[in-house]
Amino acid sequence: MKTINYNDYDTIKLYVKKSKQDSIIRHYQILGWQVYETQDNNKYDDIVDLTLIREHKIKNKDELQLLQVYMEENFNETAKLEKEKHSKTTILGLCFGVFSLSLIVLGVLTLLKVLTLDLFAGIALLVLGTLIAISQAVILPRLVKNENAKFRDKLKEKEVELHLISEKIISLTGEHYE
Repeated sequence: MKTINYNDYDTIKLYVKKSKQDSIIRHYQILGWQVYETQDNNKYDDIVDLTLIREHKIKNKDELQLLQVYMEENFNETAKLEKEKHSKTTILGLCFGVFSLSLIVLGVLTLLKVLTLDLFAGIALLVLGTLIAISQAVILPRLVKNENAKFRDKLKEKEVELHLISEKIISLTGEHYE
């Protein structure tokens, strides 16, 4: 591999998911970046290490660098959205699951006379725990569906935002975007 002349070229090192690699490369290419080196990441199987280069002296460099920051911010916000897609329902499901299971276990232990509560309290704990578990099984899928709809809406906003950024970049560089 050739040695990079840092007086004539800028470099950038990216760590991206393999599933996003082609899209990210296309977006960087409209900014004038070219792939210099691609390597599998030593630590993570689903990550690829990219080294990109671009001529140091380019037209509209300041504007392009600002648009690159906006583009990278969009990538990061999209990744954060994908990462946190079901975080609220997962936490809610785990909390209510542990709570209902605890009530059921306490009810069973009371019925087995391991705990010194009266029989009515044991039955009440068992019934309450079971009702909470059933209601969770009914409510959580609806919450996941609502969360998915909100995720799709936010993702669509990010896609529109990225498209607008790309159009601004194209107007400055004349590069084509697919």
